[in-house]
Amino acid sequence: MKIKIYILLLLSYQIFPQINLKYQDNKSPTYEETIEYYQYLDEKFETARLFECGLTDIGKPLHLFVISSDKDFNPLTLKEKNKRIILVNNGIHAGETCGIDASLQLANDLLFEILDKDLLDNVVVCIIPIYNVGGYLNRSSYGRVNQNGPEKYGFRANGKNINLNRDFTKCDAENSKSFTKIFHEWKPDIFIDTHTSDGADYSYTMTLIPNHFLRMSEPLGTFLKDKMLSDLYKKMEDKNCEMIPYVMPFKQFPEDGIRASFAGPRFSSSYAGLFNTIGFMTEAHMFKTYEERVEATYAFILSVIEFTNNNYLKIGELKNQADENLKKQNEFIMLYDRDTTNYDLIKFKGYKVKFKTSNVTGRQLFYYDKNSPYKREIKYYNYYKEIFSINKPEYYIIPQAWKEVIELLNLNDIEMKQLSSDVELKVEVYYIHDLKTSRRQTDFHLYHEDFNIEIDTQEIQFYKGDYLIPTNQIGNKYIVEMLEPKGEDSFFRWNFFDSILQRHEYFEPYVFDEIAEEILNSNEKLNEEFQEKKKNDIDFSKNIYAQYDFIYRNSPHYEKEYQRYPVYRINEKINLPVE
Repeated sequence: MKIKIYILLLLSYQIFPQINLKYQDNKSPTYEETIEYYQYLDEKFETARLFECGLTDIGKPLHLFVISSDKDFNPLTLKEKNKRIILVNNGIHAGETCGIDASLQLANDLLFEILDKDLLDNVVVCIIPIYNVGGYLNRSSYGRVNQNGPEKYGFRANGKNINLNRDFTKCDAENSKSFTKIFHEWKPDIFIDTHTSDGADYSYTMTLIPNHFLRMSEPLGTFLKDKMLSDLYKKMEDKNCEMIPYVMPFKQFPEDGIRASFAGPRFSSSYAGLFNTIGFMTEAHMFKTYEERVEATYAFILSVIEFTNNNYLKIGELKNQADENLKKQNEFIMLYDRDTTNYDLIKFKGYKVKFKTSNVTGRQLFYYDKNSPYKREIKYYNYYKEIFSINKPEYYIIPQAWKEVIELLNLNDIEMKQLSSDVELKVEVYYIHDLKTSRRQTDFHLYHEDFNIEIDTQEIQFYKGDYLIPTNQIGNKYIVEMLEPKGEDSFFRWNFFDSILQRHEYFEPYVFDEIAEEILNSNEKLNEEFQEKKKNDIDFSKNIYAQYDFIYRNSPHYEKEYQRYPVYRINEKINLPVE
């Protein structure tokens, strides 16, 4: 692989001497150098175009570079021509620059036809040169202490100090909103998000996090697991760049087995999977030289282009089937748990773990001994089991007051209709109870880790302009994942509806006393429950306010809005007044 790359580099120097291939010297290009070179390619080639696609939090545009062999840059007509679209995202963590250099080199080699021009017969390549622009401009040599080069690189968070690879569903960053527009305009068949790994040490330069097949709609999930991944691993091996699944030790060290990533849709590739886009996160190993990491990332993107170009008809056919299946799918699995009884055996090349005494702390410290390599079979825990599922309703209905949520639904190309007049509807409602919230902040949010749901049916008044969301569309998985509160990265979990957790109406005991007596006298069953609770619950019997509150909560005076989730379900098809 390395000899081939050097030949390509030499050729590219001869064709365009100004290209700044810094990664060979352990350097990454600046933001300005990167964009300037894409601008040069745009000007030189009719088959390439550089777009500005919205803003980032730093105030600079988010760029998209598109290579289209037939000079068509309209996503709609490209789909009509049965072209497969590959979207490559770089620098989401701006200190992880491998993909920035690899994509720049790859764009050069594709356009100058250093690579086989037939590679683009059935494929359009879209590249986001630098996603985290603010982080990339915040360059230094000190942010990634565990990483072996380059000399300077960007910062992990963006200009708003947000980790963009946790923001694909909540969209706190302008970068994320601009990305979402790109994603839904181009509707990629394949998505690649380039990273540099952290953690254990081993012999591989490239590790991979694909969409988990269980998170993909069929038949795409089976195709990814049984065909595409095996072909990509083989292509990487043929390029002398052997690849392994991302190394997340099942216990402490890889020899105990590794576990497959099952990240939720806050992360890039899993977000893409909500829309039946096959997604990959490349993780080039931090301890390898920068040149090796760039070459491995280049090799993977090239392998995906090769595979997609050769299998474009099958990928298109399966994606269409998956989209149609998703429109009709009724049951959605919301939460999974790892199945530790089921695993694959894979070959793994690692280094023995040894221990030494730290000169800093005086304590024992493990390390990976590169002088003691090993090759053995290890367990790969790649299977998960369902722990909670939900049946979709015919419609969700959400009041227009929740503008942030409605804006994100629109941004994600979700079909919605607005009520054309006021109407009262019988709907299924959720109440949130026993809420447990993380103490650790993620960006601006405190994640709701666990809670219980009580289901009720109520007559609710809706108003002209409120939003009705049918569940017979390609975006069904996104709709259910985001609007069902139990979804792993739902709007509720990320605090979009937290105002419902605040109680607004209360009682004064001296005023409520007579009303409470009337309530008990008029409700024999409630009175029996109240007396029984006083008799058997010592704390309750001593707490006068708790006794009044018990009666209040079980009376018509108690506010129905408190803890009532404001997205409602309609479980049957009905005719509604809509615009």
